[in-house]
Amino acid sequence: MGASQSEPSNPTKADLVAKIKARMETVDPAKAKELGGVFLFNIIKGTSVYSWTLDLNNVTAYEGAPDGDPDTTFTLNEHYFKMLIQGREEPRAIMQAGRCSVTGDIMRAMKLEPYIKLD
Repeated sequence: MGASQSEPSNPTKADLVAKIKARMETVDPAKAKELGGVFLFNIIKGTSVYSWTLDLNNVTAYEGAPDGDPDTTFTLNEHYFKMLIQGREEPRAIMQAGRCSVTGDIMRAMKLEPYIKLD
């Protein structure tokens, strides 16, 4: 017997982003657009950077950087990204401990949890 497909023991960052993309199809578009904004996540592992974007103006998520400047940019290592997305550590705690660099609209960024935290 293999690992459960619904809960991989060590999902990749791409797996987690795919789940966030799927979540965008289930959120209330009016609420997402009310918060709005474009959020760039730069996830660092060793010397490589994996970027993905959460665009609440268009209620979508995709790999890569946005065409224009994001409203907020998060830069963190893969371990803390997984902790954040899987709800193992509070976003505020990660930011206050200096484990995540946030530039741009920090107040709006604090309201992202319903869109990025996986259950």
